Amino acid sequence: MWPFKGKAPEDIPLLRVLIRENEVCAVRVHEVPVEKLPIVELRNREDMLRFVDSQGNVRAFDMSSAFDEGARFFHMSVRVGPSFGVQPDGILTEQRNDDPQEAFKNGAKGLRFQPFLLPESSGFPGDAAGRGLFYRGLHFSGNVTPGNVSLMCVCDGCSQSFRLQSFHAGFGNLVYFYCSGGPHTLTASSNEEDAPPVLGHADPDSVTRFESHLPDCSECGGLFRYMNPLVCPHCAQPFIDFPAHPDDRGREYYGNYIYGESVQRYASLEKDEAVTQPDV
Repeated sequence: MWPFKGKAPEDIPLLRVLIRENEVCAVRVHEVPVEKLPIVELRNREDMLRFVDSQGNVRAFDMSSAFDEGARFFHMSVRVGPSFGVQPDGILTEQRNDDPQEAFKNGAKGLRFQPFLLPESSGFPGDAAGRGLFYRGLHFSGNVTPGNVSLMCVCDGCSQSFRLQSFHAGFGNLVYFYCSGGPHTLTASSNEEDAPPVLGHADPDSVTRFESHLPDCSECGGLFRYMNPLVCPHCAQPFIDFPAHPDDRGREYYGNYIYGESVQRYASLEKDEAVTQPDV
C-alpha cells in the first residue's frame, strides 16, 4: 500500500531510509540539498537497509556481511544534492557511542553505496546500467578509495544487492581479469610479457597472447579474459559490462571481487616473485 496517501505533496518525503520497518531518516523537498547523519542499529543478519523514494520505488541492501563481522551500528551519511542525486555511505562500529572517524582510522569498515537518482531528477537513471565504477560514482578519479571501504552495489537486472571489494591495480602492479563463468577475479603482474596496461589502451594481439597462458577458473572452470564483464553473483547478468562499454575498460584501474571471497592469481614460473596479491 502506498504509505503517503492523503498527504500534501510538500509533506511527502523525497526519500525515506528504513531498517526493518523503522524509519531512520527522511528527506523532504524543502531540505534539499541536505546531508542526514542517522545511526542505524543492526539487530540480526536478515536486516535490509531500504531506500524508498516518493513513488514507492525501493532499493534494498543486504547488511548480513556487516552483521557477521560484528558490526552493530552503522553511522551513515545520506547526501541528497540539488539535482536529486543520492549518495549514501557510512562507517560500521561495534558500539553506538564509538567515534566513527576515529574507528575508521583504526581500521573499522566503511561502506559506500551505489549512488542513484530520485524520480524528481531530470537525469536518466538507466544511463549507468553496465557502466564502470567511476561512471557509477563508486570511485572517483584523483581520489584513492581506502582499502577498508567496500562497495554496496545493486544489479541492473535482478535489483538484488551485493558487496564488492576493490583493489587499486596500479599500486599493486597488477592487471585483472574477470571470469566467463561467474563473479570470479584473477590477477597477474603487469610486468609480465604481453600483459595489458593497468591504464589506457591495450593492444589486442598482445592481450590474446597473454590470455592464452591464463589458467581456467579454479571455482567454475570458466575462462579469464581481459574484456569479460564482472557479473552479478545472484543472476549472472553483467554488472561492469566491458563488451557493451569497451571504452570503460582502459579507465577502470580498480579491480573487484565479491566481498569475503578470494582473488585467484597467475604468474609465469619465471616471474612468480613479481606478483603482488591484493590485500584480501
